[in-house]
Amino acid sequence: MKKSILYSLLLFCILVNAQKIELIESFIGYTEKSEIISFTPNPKLIMSGNYNGGVNLWDLKKQKLIKTINAHNQPINNISFHNKKDQFLTCSKDSTIKMWSFYSNRLIDSVRINENPTLAIFSNKDNSYFIFTEKGTILKKKINHNETSVIANLNQPISDAILAEDNNSLITCDKVSIKKISLKDGSIINELQNPYSSHFSKIDIYSGDTLISWSENGIISYWDFNDKKVLTEIRAKNAYNKLLMNKHSEIILSGYYNDRPLVINLKEIKLEQKYSDNMIVVNTFLSSIDQRFLISADIHERHRLMKVQEVDFTPLVIQERKLEDEKIFTVSSKYIMINIWDDEKIDGDTLSINFNGKWVLKEHWLSKEEKTILLPLRINQTNEIIFHAENLGEIPPNTAAVRLEYDNGVKKEFNMRSDFDSNGIIRIMQETN
Repeated sequence: MKKSILYSLLLFCILVNAQKIELIESFIGYTEKSEIISFTPNPKLIMSGNYNGGVNLWDLKKQKLIKTINAHNQPINNISFHNKKDQFLTCSKDSTIKMWSFYSNRLIDSVRINENPTLAIFSNKDNSYFIFTEKGTILKKKINHNETSVIANLNQPISDAILAEDNNSLITCDKVSIKKISLKDGSIINELQNPYSSHFSKIDIYSGDTLISWSENGIISYWDFNDKKVLTEIRAKNAYNKLLMNKHSEIILSGYYNDRPLVINLKEIKLEQKYSDNMIVVNTFLSSIDQRFLISADIHERHRLMKVQEVDFTPLVIQERKLEDEKIFTVSSKYIMINIWDDEKIDGDTLSINFNGKWVLKEHWLSKEEKTILLPLRINQTNEIIFHAENLGEIPPNTAAVRLEYDNGVKKEFNMRSDFDSNGIIRIMQETN
């Protein structure tokens, strides 16, 4: 087998929704397919499991291999992290599951089973972990105990599994259904049959009893698990390949919505809205929590590490509306002061302001009293201040009086209007003399 290699592709840039993203590395594994890969509890490190059974630790900012742990002697199927402790689990096609210290990389526990494990996850209730296999067996292993106990046998290869929020049950997915399994007796508490021709490959909790599922053909579905019905779905162009979801990362989608460029966090999707006819997802990214680094997945099962050079991801609620009532100013100062108030009848207008992809004011009720915000500008670039109506007040549209102050005393005063169909936008062109 070839050793997994990491090579640099510098100075290659793509533009996603006016955001500059630089491709800085490509991860390629055995037979030119990617390793499984994950962000970690240490924001400076990413971890991958290669086809030789090694666990690779990479310096995220330097894009440099720091260390390889010789964990297994066959390809690694999954890596998972403890929610509270500095520990992680690896499972491999060599039929072993191993538990490690994250920072010292010391082996803590190990077990060999008679089946091929697809993944393993920690219990939140005691010092143990759960093992899931290609034959559909669910096992429980107590740390520093030799034996495993059988919780259930589902007779289907288990693709993914998570702990339910009650910590008393597991949620699994396989090619035929999503199941909720009791940890007490292994019984199936609830089951949602797969309506698609493509198999379920991954699941996650959106909130409460609402689940997110991924199918092998790229369909992302949001389910009311109790009522067993789909709430909304997104048809992605690319499958979600071997990017490991955990609390140390987020899922970012890019593509087009209503024929306009779109970049969104998966958890921002509105469940009451139907996206399937209007949204085309072109790329799926695993994002670091600070959204400065992305790892892409594509249909060729290759992963690429990218660095976000400019702005954070504009919220979906902003991208869903048109941009109108545009004002453009060119300034030389590095900061701009914006003052907003209601200069007409106080009718209950409430608005939010988004600056370069970040909320700087949320659900502010407009009154005669001025609200002042000082904004640092991106140098020699275009800066965007977006006015987003939270309501229309008694007299539509939502209207705010605005005064900009910049360049040592220059003041510009005007009104900004927004409603439920469109946002107002101020574009500030910063040009350093």
